[in-house]
Amino acid sequence: MPYAGSQPVPGSFLTEEQRKLLDYALAEKAQEDEARAKEVATQQKAASMKARGAAGGAKEPKKGGAGGKFTWGTILDGTRPDNKAAIDKNDPNYDSDEERTVVLHTQQQRIKTELQVYKEKVEAIVAEYFSSGDVKEVANSLEDLGVTGYMFYFVKRLITLALDRSNREREMASQALSSLYADVIPPDQVQRGFTILIDSIGDLVLDCPEAPDLLAMFIARAVVDDVLPPAIAHRVPNTPAPSQALKHKLEQQLSARHGAEKVLRCWGSGAGLEYQETKEAIGRLLQEFAVSRDVEEAARCLRSLHVPFFYHEAVKQAILMAMEASSANPGLTQALIDLLARLAESGEVSIGQLSKGLSRVAEQLDDLCLDNPAARAQHAKVMEAAESAGLLDSDEASALRRMAAKDRSISVASITSTNGTSTPNSEAEQETKGMPRTVGAFKAEGISIIREFFDSSDVGEVGRRLQEFQAPGLMQVFVKQAVVASLDRKDRERELVSQLLTQLHPSVLSSDQVAAGFTRLLAAADDLVLDCPDVVHLLALFLGRAIVDEVLPPAFLTQVLKSLRSQSLGVAIVRTCGGLLSARHGAERLSNAWHGGALSMEQVKGQFVDLLKEFSAGAHDASEAARCLTEIGARYYHHQLVKSAIELSFAEEKAEADMIELLGALSAANVITDTQMAKGFQRVRSVLGDEALDYGPRARDVFSRMVQTGTRLGWLPDLDPES
Repeated sequence: MPYAGSQPVPGSFLTEEQRKLLDYALAEKAQEDEARAKEVATQQKAASMKARGAAGGAKEPKKGGAGGKFTWGTILDGTRPDNKAAIDKNDPNYDSDEERTVVLHTQQQRIKTELQVYKEKVEAIVAEYFSSGDVKEVANSLEDLGVTGYMFYFVKRLITLALDRSNREREMASQALSSLYADVIPPDQVQRGFTILIDSIGDLVLDCPEAPDLLAMFIARAVVDDVLPPAIAHRVPNTPAPSQALKHKLEQQLSARHGAEKVLRCWGSGAGLEYQETKEAIGRLLQEFAVSRDVEEAARCLRSLHVPFFYHEAVKQAILMAMEASSANPGLTQALIDLLARLAESGEVSIGQLSKGLSRVAEQLDDLCLDNPAARAQHAKVMEAAESAGLLDSDEASALRRMAAKDRSISVASITSTNGTSTPNSEAEQETKGMPRTVGAFKAEGISIIREFFDSSDVGEVGRRLQEFQAPGLMQVFVKQAVVASLDRKDRERELVSQLLTQLHPSVLSSDQVAAGFTRLLAAADDLVLDCPDVVHLLALFLGRAIVDEVLPPAFLTQVLKSLRSQSLGVAIVRTCGGLLSARHGAERLSNAWHGGALSMEQVKGQFVDLLKEFSAGAHDASEAARCLTEIGARYYHHQLVKSAIELSFAEEKAEADMIELLGALSAANVITDTQMAKGFQRVRSVLGDEALDYGPRARDVFSRMVQTGTRLGWLPDLDPES
């Protein structure tokens, strides 16, 4: 809400006055960082000088280091110990050639020193970027260096270091060049950096035998990204042999059929950088393990993703796969449990990641049972196998069983203390009339409320239970818990949390309580990023959405900076949020930050029907349909899409072949599971008589043909006999 007396900038949520205040606060924070850095540098310099003084310091040698007893050394022979010539024109020893030599020598030394310092800083920037993946930080660091004429060295060093690393770092290098091109790195500096790399291919091949092929892919990727002109290929010489191989590979990449699409994926799927790609890569390595049973290869593939903060996804997928195989293939179940035990024993998967993965499966059992009625029994069988293999102790296994039985106040992490001993749930025992007496009990109940809210979307129930706590001093804890719980979920849950905060304010949650909760979130951002790499962007959206919804005032951005550490991610989140609010139409964009993720079942049904009609109307793009279906985020409701596809086949004769094609493609891509497919057909079969009344007698024939075709092609499992 704009402040009184200030005029809002057209299209911007923040007024000019609010933007100036935020800019001033951020500038003050930056000055604090600079002052602290200067103070540290001064202290280090003083300590260094003190150490040199204690050691006697560096002294000039007597007589310029020449001569001995009864001689004048270098004083009378025209040479100077400090190598300084007489450059005063009134000096009898003045020589104009000596003056020019001294000036050139000094300038060369200065340039050499500057370049050496620049190289060292660039080395650190690239190393940090490969660890963090933050392109904005790279841009800020390069702008702080302020030496535009040396940018070519950054390009050269970025690619040189990426050559010796995995495809993840190579993809990061290509993305960095594309993002920094023109805005930070001038085009001529990019071309100069690549030209130096081309000229030094003979040296690069000594350290990296694959350098010609890799550099060719880097150049081709830069051409496709419009970073380099296509004419760069003509600048590659035909000799020597490495240059010839480079030119041949580059021309082959650029002239290939659908070359641009292939070059854009030249470094792989982007696993380790993108959330969905990483999940799919983990799924593929587990499928390969199911065939090969090679534990070491699976561990190597997992390490190659470079996402130790996301290993809980591997644990979750492994447990789900073990559950599916528990009846038909118990050997695979045991192999997956042994794999997890090996990864946990070696420390490659931490205890925290293991606990989080196991807890995620236990929390989703209710939804899994909708998909597979035997899921709870399968989960119990897998937990017994895990306990027998030593993956879990008895207390952890009991906690998971209670969690699976809907005792939501129990978690694996809560029963295992730092020394590995089991502690009783004394907080729960101390509760009276449902009211928690401790912060720990409040947190446990808060997590339970949030999880149930994600299933029910009942804001009124959340408000009622929070008011029953009668603990206004702990409401900021609930705000933080709600946002954190949605970070590693989908846009639907994030939209639900944003709506929850809006509807509970101010009747249940006051502005001060919400502000305190967001302050805690910003202060903990450096820890949250370990589990959620995109935490800066997500928290900036949450914070901006809260301000747009008038849950927080715009002044919160300037006030909270005083509570944040310098150079922390919290400051970066505030800066990002300020940019979002200051942008043109920023309020409208933040209002739709989660793309309307919290859809009702009727809306989901409508989107399913629209997807099917678009496919049947002539698009026939199964991959696009799979992507859209995944984005809807209702995988436990895919049986409704199957039902809608069958009914569309009843209604339109020409749609039958299209729906058979689409269902087969979605099944082959594992977007629709066998259980969901069978459930959709069974739902139609159970009301086939009513369907025949609505769509005519041909409905039975169409249904029979679709069942026969699906069974013959293998994408429809055998249906249960009619009762």
